[in-house]
Amino acid sequence: MSPPQTVQNDPRYGQTGAVLMLIGGISSFQIGAALAKGLFPVFGPEGMVGLRVGLAATILMMIWRPTRAQLTPRVLKLLIPYGASVAIMNFCFYVALTRLPLGMTVALEFMGPLSLALSGSRRWLDLLWVVLVVGGLFFLLRPEHALGPLDPIGVGAALFSGVGWVIYILTGTRIGKVLSPVTATSLGLATAAFFLLPWLIPALPVAVSHPEEGVLALCVAILSSAVPYILDMLAMRRLKPRDLGILLSMEPMLGAVSGLLLLHETLSVSRWIGVGCIVLASAGNVLTSRTTTPIETQPPPG
Repeated sequence: MSPPQTVQNDPRYGQTGAVLMLIGGISSFQIGAALAKGLFPVFGPEGMVGLRVGLAATILMMIWRPTRAQLTPRVLKLLIPYGASVAIMNFCFYVALTRLPLGMTVALEFMGPLSLALSGSRRWLDLLWVVLVVGGLFFLLRPEHALGPLDPIGVGAALFSGVGWVIYILTGTRIGKVLSPVTATSLGLATAAFFLLPWLIPALPVAVSHPEEGVLALCVAILSSAVPYILDMLAMRRLKPRDLGILLSMEPMLGAVSGLLLLHETLSVSRWIGVGCIVLASAGNVLTSRTTTPIETQPPPG
């Protein structure tokens, strides 16, 4: 007679814990984004993204130190576009946050990986997801007299952040074949911090002269990069790709809810419908995919 399973060894317990970790990682990112938006008056969006990426890279490099043997010419060649994509993704996301609500920014940014996931579609059913995406964009971007027109720079920055996310996925897939996810993300953030030095360096004296805001900037780096990455990495070891994809599909909706609860940013009914259309398109694509893969192979450090 086999011994009874303990709670810790129960597969159902492991999967439930993984789901909670992934939701916790997404929530931590949204809280960090909301906190960062409150620091824009002190550091500006450019300085804030420089501090966040730079501090997060420092934290991860202190925890997971890459060895010199891992920095081969092949790895260094891959790190340049990988780190650049991380820098673009974060920089444009924060620029968009100054002009758009958090939920709308996350939804528009999410168009990047969602478009990549749908680009290889060959079935009639996939047309439904494309229609939902187009409908979501229509509801999100159409002018509303009560709220005024959307800021075109904010919309462009959010969409360009999504382009950076696509480049991140494509380059991350390549670098993930030669490095572990931990090492790749640590080096990727460090490379991104190098690209963001023109904004990071001027923000450092401001952080020193404003210690309370400097500590909050460190919290943003932890909440938006270090904690989500660790939780997502642990969750991916236990979740199936389909489960992971479905949960990641909820990120635009969680962004809208976070904006409402933490920043008191309200969306109109039509824009809530737009966010919902994008969530449904992403979840539907994952659920009906024959070769189910998550939208990304590892969580973005953005």
